[in-house]
Order: sequence, then C-alpha cells, then structure tokens
Amino acid sequence: MRKVLIAAISLGLILMLGAARAQAIEKIKPDPAAVALLNEFLTALSIPDDEKRLKAVLPLVHKSLIAKNGDLDRNVKDFSYRKACENVRFYQQPASIYEVHKGNVFTIGFKETAEQGRNDKYFINKKAGVAGRPAPLHVFFPSSGGPPKITNMGSL
Repeated sequence: MRKVLIAAISLGLILMLGAARAQAIEKIKPDPAAVALLNEFLTALSIPDDEKRLKAVLPLVHKSLIAKNGDLDRNVKDFSYRKACENVRFYQQPASIYEVHKGNVFTIGFKETAEQGRNDKYFINKKAGVAGRPAPLHVFFPSSGGPPKITNMGSL
C-alpha cells in the first residue's frame, strides 16, 4: 500500500512539473513585419481627426474586429479602441518592444472571419517618465502567410 501511495505521489509530481514546463512562456525576437505594423498602428492611433484615425486603423486590425458594415465592431470601438486612442500618447513612437511572447496556433473569428494562425503578444514600452508596465498588443500571423494584423489593443 505504501509503495502504491509513493508511486502515485511521484507520478503526480512528474505530471505537475511537465504541465508547468508546457505552460512556460516562450520569448522570441520581434518579427520585422509585426514591428512595422505596430509602428503604423501607433501612428494611426495618434491622428487627431476621428474619421481619419479610424480609416487608418481599419486596415491594420484583423477582420474579426470589423463589423459587417465595415466599421469596427461596436464593442471593440466603444472599449478597447477608445482606450487605445486615449492612451497612445503614453507610449514610445516608433514602438520600443520590451519583449515578445510567442503564442499558440489557433483559429480566430467566426464563419467568414475565421482564420487559423499564431497570436503573439508584443509588449510596447511607455515613454520615459511615464509610470506603468509595458502594454501587450496582440499580433496575429495567419497560417496562410498573409500580413500580420492587430487582434487585441485593449491594454494600450
């Protein structure tokens, strides 16, 4: 009985350690295409005119964030986009990348917006003297080889 208990505890520890390693964050070097996208995105968010800003941002975001009428989805526009527009002034331009966390391959979107690819987190540094941690912006790399797109701007 004692041997079975020790074996069960040992197996549990091995499985927990393996799971911890499997969930570790893999840090990777910034992809030049993603850095260019982030710079373009920060520049677009900095445009003072609301219509021109939105027009500049739309081609940079994933199609799953865009409504059928061609505008940003209402939830995205009212929350994460609005917050990003207000807070972009706190971040370095051109983008200074703190670190990049490699994401897993998954499918984003639904029906006509569904697309498989990898979603990495690019952490953008704030300007000197601005308190707070770097903000993660999610950059999606389609498996099809298309250009990267922003999928989450809510932490900016």
